[in-house]
Amino acid sequence: MNHKVYVISANRYNDLPFNDEQKEKYIFCVKNGQKKLYEQNGCKEVYNTGNLMDSRNFALEHSFKNNSICIQLSDDIKKVTTNKNFVKKRTVPLDEAIEDIVGKFKKINGVYLMGVPPTDNFFFANKIVVENKFCIGDMLFVKPNELRFDNQLTLKEDYDFTLQHIQKAKVLRYQKYLFTFQHYSNAGGAVDIRNDKEEQKNIMILKSKWGDKIKLNTKRKNEILI
Repeated sequence: MNHKVYVISANRYNDLPFNDEQKEKYIFCVKNGQKKLYEQNGCKEVYNTGNLMDSRNFALEHSFKNNSICIQLSDDIKKVTTNKNFVKKRTVPLDEAIEDIVGKFKKINGVYLMGVPPTDNFFFANKIVVENKFCIGDMLFVKPNELRFDNQLTLKEDYDFTLQHIQKAKVLRYQKYLFTFQHYSNAGGAVDIRNDKEEQKNIMILKSKWGDKIKLNTKRKNEILI
């Protein structure tokens, strides 16, 4: 099975954390009307795909029609390091980590979603593989299947996508690597629509859909737990 890397992006065409080789080989799913702007900044294969959910689902469809694993990557990645719980800590090239993870994923049967730790804090990733835990949307590995992102949502879609896959089959999170993303302070992407009202709207949708499988994170405002 082949694999393709899709960068889900909006409004960050002139601030991408990728080198020229990555801009040529990754596939960019971008906000409508921004295709040329990304191309002008070195991206080779770019599609106007719409909003966040449309972009995510386009990537799935585009990859699956070629029987490829769909790797979805955020456009605000800062660095990748090895998890010192398992190996000596070092900075790792992004593509090296991707190839290692997808190589392991291809050998596992009956699992359609694999994720990475949602935080770069090694304390919260003390097992190299965990089952049926939240898989953050910043780095997802998805094998061809019928599940898609819920278009009702504008944020927190990765919680729903994880739960859909747990309902279908086992979900794995591989924690040899820790990924640092610039979630909340980097202009563009989901940051442009993130506010208390939008966060609470999406939490209510998830609660109505999944009931007690979703609970509020009492330590962090507008955050939830599976």
